[in-house]
Amino acid sequence: MDLRLHLSSRKVTRSLLLVTALLFAMHLVGVLCHLVLKKRVEAFTMLFDVDLEANLPTYFNSLLFFLCSSLMWLKGHGREGVLRRGWYVLAAVFFFLGIDEGSQIHEKFMFFTLRLLNHGAQTGVHMGWLYYAWVIPYGAAAILLTLVLGRWLFKVDGTMRKGLFLSGTVYLFGAVFMEMLSGKVAEDLTAPLTTVQAGYMPCEIYIADSCHLYVDPAYVTIYTVEELCEILGLILCIHVIVRSLELRKDVVRIELGNHR
Repeated sequence: MDLRLHLSSRKVTRSLLLVTALLFAMHLVGVLCHLVLKKRVEAFTMLFDVDLEANLPTYFNSLLFFLCSSLMWLKGHGREGVLRRGWYVLAAVFFFLGIDEGSQIHEKFMFFTLRLLNHGAQTGVHMGWLYYAWVIPYGAAAILLTLVLGRWLFKVDGTMRKGLFLSGTVYLFGAVFMEMLSGKVAEDLTAPLTTVQAGYMPCEIYIADSCHLYVDPAYVTIYTVEELCEILGLILCIHVIVRSLELRKDVVRIELGNHR
């Protein structure tokens, strides 16, 4: 059986952007119901809120990581030396991040880091911009990765390097800067819900003692922008790599059967 799959960077990017637009439209409908209409839409929020876990936006985000990882592996296949190793390292990193996105490994790192900074306790210390403390170990890992891939970055084609830099900047703006900003805002939002708010907010679906965050328009806006930047950064990365494969007219051949 000869299986041929034609990938167009324009069609791939357009399709991913369409899915992104639909998911964020559904997310904003849920936000509108809570903040404006004061309506309780528990199941809808669980399914589409981009700040919650194990829902459609989370799985889509994981899929983008795995797609990036697969494309990076393809870019490395057939190359040699530093170029090959660099793409394979990135493929492994993105594969791990895809698993992390779905299983929330970074949340464990956050609690571990908080305990280290607070003598074994998770609360009782003012963290400010480092409220979501997972950015500390992950930030250190990102710096280490940049050092490891230093030679590789200079050997990558200039257009590819610029595209990866732009996509990485967009992603990190959301994943790091906006995440840190949301943590700073969240730390100052300690007021409990009013009786009216408790009536229409599905607090049971949120992390314990965090329901009050989701009635604050500033916090909701920040985490929405954060998640949007993360997804757009990944889509841009996918576009850059698929476009590169497209221009090189690379062919991926899949053979089924015994290899002889």
